[in-house]
Amino acid sequence: MTGPQIFRMTNRLDDVDAMVVELTTAIDDKLAMDTRFRFEICLSEALTNLVKHAKTSDADAPIELHLTTENDTVIIDLFDPVGAQPFDLRTKAPDLDQVDLLAESGRGLGLIVQCADSVDYGPVNGKNRLSLTFTNAA
Repeated sequence: MTGPQIFRMTNRLDDVDAMVVELTTAIDDKLAMDTRFRFEICLSEALTNLVKHAKTSDADAPIELHLTTENDTVIIDLFDPVGAQPFDLRTKAPDLDQVDLLAESGRGLGLIVQCADSVDYGPVNGKNRLSLTFTNAA
């Protein structure tokens, strides 16, 4: 396992797409196309939700991301900005069968839980961390 590559993103919606492209480029040769697609969906949804909903005491605090790769597995750890209140999406995500697929919003958390191979959330070194794991199918 290689040590994580560390990325920082400003806490702004305008920066989500560029960060998704940067991280997808960084893992391009690590994941098969279908797994990479799931990675992109989850990352976009997670960053968008983080920017929109993380209650932070410092609006300028950056979002830190750690990207770790090992063989055919990619782990992305998203750390809330400093001062953000904990929010465990695993307990808030609706089942996709219960979501209006034509609704303008409300599918993001369910998509993350469905598309990532593993979802973990909790405090790490005093920060809230969402960890998403993606592994190529055997």
